[in-house]
Amino acid sequence: MALQNGFAESEQPGQPVELALELDRPEWYEAYLSMESAVFFDAYFRRNQIPNPPVFHPDRLYIGNAFCPHLAPKEEELFALMDKACRESFSITLTFPFLLEENLTETQARLQHLARWCEQKNKTIEIVVNDWGTAHLASQFPVFSLCLGVLLNKRKKDPRMTYKLGDRTLFEQNSVHAAFYRDYLKEEFRMERYEWESCGDTSTRKFPEGKNSMHLPFYQTNTSQYCPLYAACTKGSRGAQTPVRKCHRFCEEQAFLYPEHLRMMGRYNSLFGIDLSILQEPEAMGKMYGLRGIDRIVVNLL
Repeated sequence: MALQNGFAESEQPGQPVELALELDRPEWYEAYLSMESAVFFDAYFRRNQIPNPPVFHPDRLYIGNAFCPHLAPKEEELFALMDKACRESFSITLTFPFLLEENLTETQARLQHLARWCEQKNKTIEIVVNDWGTAHLASQFPVFSLCLGVLLNKRKKDPRMTYKLGDRTLFEQNSVHAAFYRDYLKEEFRMERYEWESCGDTSTRKFPEGKNSMHLPFYQTNTSQYCPLYAACTKGSRGAQTPVRKCHRFCEEQAFLYPEHLRMMGRYNSLFGIDLSILQEPEAMGKMYGLRGIDRIVVNLL
């Protein structure tokens, strides 16, 4: 599609770049449910200190958080989000975080309820999995199309790469580039889409055959099963991490900051860097993504 948001349509005939927006925490869930979509998209950018937001109308919404189980929407809220997205003709992708053993029963029940919703609506929805247990559970339902999440699509991501020496071509490929591994994912989980993050190496990055989604401009570098921000707020030390049974949403107001040259920050249980190249040359980057095999761009502002 031709986008009015700084990104350009793929120059390959018949291969438009789909645009998606990521709703990954309670603040966005509540705002989207309470606003008209056009008003919400404007507020989404302004909340991220972009004073003159672009005209923005995505094709798809990603709902859920890939890194923190406590930031997933509640079940009633999730179905309200999905119903609203359907009414407004948005495609839906649901993102699941890593699976804690204590959340196994709840996750099984949620997948069953989602499958029933799909059958009632006569729809198939995408599910991004970031845990092999979730992949096994979700693959049992034919109404789900599974995507390999960034926690499973492992690769080297470090905001200090520009300062490091060595052969950078070693970062260009990972396990997904192996045809036998992609065949395994397809046969075992019906998984043919792979989620990637832009982290400053896109000009040399080689993407594998199949369906590839690019999340930008933020990218995850580290995720803890516990929460360093919760530990810092409750115990005064990020090193004093313990399982979080009741989340107080400190991440709505607090974050870890790092030296400016690193271009990174700590949110909830993860560290994130930002790829400024996409913000500096969005049209050139959009064309490059399409030409390099990316068929979906997912905007993920923090």
